[in-house]
Order: sequence, then C-alpha cells, then structure tokens
Amino acid sequence: MPLTVVPMVQYLTQPVEEMRDQDYKSLSIAKAVKGREPGGRAKSMRLGDKTYSFGPGDPAGAIDLWTAWAVNVISGAMNPPNGQLVIVPVPNSQATTADNDDFRTWELARRIAAAIGENVQALDELRWSEVMPKASEGGPRQAYDLFPKLHCTLKNDPGVDRILLDDVMTSGGHLQASAARIKASGAAVEAAIVCGRTMHVQVTNPFSMPIEKLSDFDPDDPFGFGALFGEVE
Repeated sequence: MPLTVVPMVQYLTQPVEEMRDQDYKSLSIAKAVKGREPGGRAKSMRLGDKTYSFGPGDPAGAIDLWTAWAVNVISGAMNPPNGQLVIVPVPNSQATTADNDDFRTWELARRIAAAIGENVQALDELRWSEVMPKASEGGPRQAYDLFPKLHCTLKNDPGVDRILLDDVMTSGGHLQASAARIKASGAAVEAAIVCGRTMHVQVTNPFSMPIEKLSDFDPDDPFGFGALFGEVE
C-alpha cells in the first residue's frame, strides 16, 4: 500500500527572483527543524489561538510551531483517539546500531509524543548499520541503496500502528526504505509526517499541506521491474 506523507511546508531549495513573505517563513521553519540557523528577519505565525515567533538566533518558536502542527495532525488521524501509536523517527546519518546516542529526529518525535499523551510513544526502532554520508553531501537517496543499510529493532508490539517522522523530504527514498524495513520486521507503517518538502519552483501556497503518496519499496524487486513486466501480455 502506498505510503501517505503529510508535510507542513513546501520550501524552496534556492531563492527565486521574487521571494514572498511565506517563502521566507517556510524556509526558516524547515531550517529550524533541521537544526540550522533560521536566518532572515524576525517572523511570526499563528496556529490555533497561539502565535509563534522565530528568526535569527531564535529557532525555538519554529520548532514549537511544527510540534503543535504535528500534534494536531496525528491526534486528528488517530482512530480510535485513545489507541496506541508508535512514532518512529528516520535516523540521521550518524545514528548507528553501534551506539545508543540520541539524534535529532528522535528528540523531535519525543516532543510530539509527550504532547499527545501516554498512549503515544516515540521509539528509535531504526538505525543505520554504519555511518552514512549525508544526502545533502552526495550520499544515497534511493530506497534500493538505503534499505540494505537500515536495521530495525521493534520495541513495541508489532500490531501497534506506526508512523514515520522526518525533518524534510526530497526524493522520499529514506521514507520508502524505512517503511519497507519496518514491514520486513513484522510491523506496518500507516503514514509519515515531515516538516518540509523541498521544492525547486515557487508554489502558490507553501503552507497548503499537499498529501503525497509514495510507492512501496519491495526489497525483492528493488528497481520495480516486476510492475513493468506484469503489464506485458
């Protein structure tokens, strides 16, 4: 079943000729959640009855905003509302099976889980078998390269619903490989949420929250040839 991915913002990877206020805001939020300096000038956004401020040297408001958004999305989608849920963070490049060190997406997942309640846990069920080169620095992006390097240790009942969490999505390969590895371990992934979706062109509304569907990655058919040959009569 295709993986449903919900991003909070779409952000430009490179500035365009006419950058708008919402373009700067979406970029700053994505940077803050990734652990980078938001840059630019002071900004604020309202979610519900609360206003969140962030800007140069002050990423906390943007992280709080994304946390609140994620809590709303996850809580609204839980069925039943008091059901059990595991948030599984996609590990960063340094999070390996050789150590138990914390990593950023796990920290973010814990913040979200704590804000929802005791029936939601954030568990680091995924780790890399070795330190991985960052995708932004030329590291692998495709699921068929990433899947063999991922290791999954289920830390809760495999029957409990799971969702993936990552800071940003570009090609979607990390999410596809992560969902496939969890499935291979006996559990299932219901959906994924990310803060930012990278864009190369300016969109009408960076906060329109377009839901995407990523095709399943099949480790036994890593290049998808089965689907192609299946259409031949």
